[in-house]
Amino acid sequence: MKMSKNLLLLAYKLLHDALFLLLLTAAVSLVSEGLLPGVFSNHLSPLRIFILLLLVMMGIVALGNFLGISYQAKHKKRTVLIPLLVVFMFLLIGNSLLKLALWQNLLITLFTLAIFYFFYEILIASEE
Repeated sequence: MKMSKNLLLLAYKLLHDALFLLLLTAAVSLVSEGLLPGVFSNHLSPLRIFILLLLVMMGIVALGNFLGISYQAKHKKRTVLIPLLVVFMFLLIGNSLLKLALWQNLLITLFTLAIFYFFYEILIASEE
């Protein structure tokens, strides 16, 4: 059974919406976890959210390649506030994961910062 191109485009757009919602959920959950450790992670493992994020991003890339969708890189303005926010988020996320081993803490923190960077690219840099 062949899928029509319109159905694949709809799935592509829905995956983008899901990515936005998952990024927002990950950001809010990590900030809340950083402020009050254990509040979020006691109910839902952050690993599940990040695995779901990875699967959604892989789906977007696969559908984008299949449909031949590409974007041109835009020039972005650099601000002084972004490095300060990155350092703040690194410390906040690292603090919330102190119960884990050091390598796990660093891996999760760096992966989270990469997700926040893509979140920044989607929301803020695309408008400039």
